[in-house]
Amino acid sequence: MSVPPPRLPAQVAILCNHQRSVAKTHGNQMEKIQEKLAGLNAELKELEDDLRAAQKGKGDGKKNADALASKVERKKQAIAKVELAARSKEDLKTVALGTSKINYMDPRITVAWCKRNEVPIEKIFNKSLLGKFNWAMDVEPTFRW
Repeated sequence: MSVPPPRLPAQVAILCNHQRSVAKTHGNQMEKIQEKLAGLNAELKELEDDLRAAQKGKGDGKKNADALASKVERKKQAIAKVELAARSKEDLKTVALGTSKINYMDPRITVAWCKRNEVPIEKIFNKSLLGKFNWAMDVEPTFRW
């Protein structure tokens, strides 16, 4: 599986050299992610063993094998998702992603986009930014810069 390019905010933050120090909890967070990955991989191995056993069985084995095959595929997707999150967390540990959101983007554009796409503004702006950008919250969803 190839590594996808960084998301646009990350590219902007890297280009503008928005840096931050590595969080004190970064090591612990990465350990927890690795533990989660180890657990998911163990579950995958167990599912694959069950699948092989079901494929060798007769009668209802085929039906069970199909169900197990779909579980194996879902588990592989979950592992890929966690691996991607781990890579992103490690790659972006010194990048300040919020700087451009605070300093370079007109909050009215963000608020209008959230309203158009029915995304809660709390998902984009934290409580502090909601207070700072309170003046932009009354913008219409059709706002264009």
